Amino acid sequence: MSEVKNFNPANHNTFSPTYSHISRVPISATHSIVSFAGQIGHDSATNSIPPTLGEQCSLAFANVDKCLEAAGATKKDIIQVRQYVVGLLKRGEGGRGQDPERAKRYLEWMGDLRPASTLLGVEALANEDLVYEIEVVCVVRNQQ
Repeated sequence: MSEVKNFNPANHNTFSPTYSHISRVPISATHSIVSFAGQIGHDSATNSIPPTLGEQCSLAFANVDKCLEAAGATKKDIIQVRQYVVGLLKRGEGGRGQDPERAKRYLEWMGDLRPASTLLGVEALANEDLVYEIEVVCVVRNQQ
């Protein structure tokens, strides 16, 4: 088997030279695990971060889509999702962390797919304007 391959989608900026967006490691002759760095609600075209959680979610999902395409994967290949929300317990009705806008946009993006998922409340992310980040792990067929 070959070694771990780290790379970035051609159409998706990295924000630091310390990481790659995508890591791919073969687990058999036919399949690989593909892991994506946390994707955020940053608009590469305008180099901006929108102010709302909903807008950041939509941009983060679009950035995951770029990574999926670059990795030769689709949402059907996703086996694990981790979502990080700043101030999760303070959001939503009654402070119960159930922000309806995030959930609505996530369900629209995922369609009928329901991979294993974890939702985490955090104090902060890498930039003070960020309130949402999503990590994804996939299993994909190796290209022959």
